[in-house]
Amino acid sequence: MPKKNNRIAAFQLVDRAIRLLLSDDSELPEIEDCLKTALRLDPNSIEVLQEAAHFYDAVVPNARKARKFARHCRDKAIKVVAEMDGIIKGQS
Repeated sequence: MPKKNNRIAAFQLVDRAIRLLLSDDSELPEIEDCLKTALRLDPNSIEVLQEAAHFYDAVVPNARKARKFARHCRDKAIKVVAEMDGIIKGQS
């Protein structure tokens, strides 16, 4: 599957995980499976990493995993902010 399709599929899985979390009859293993698959499909997506960090921080507490995904998300976000600063300053 091309990378573009992986990104779309990852977002769809994150959307499904969020919808399951908000439903009354959510199954935590299914939600976690959605997030794990999304991470496999697009491991560098800030959005996917952020949702995984929140999941392991608040829903299924696992401090080690939450910190791992939060650090990875932060590192990616720092790079994006630097890129955006370059665009704003006309350095692209």
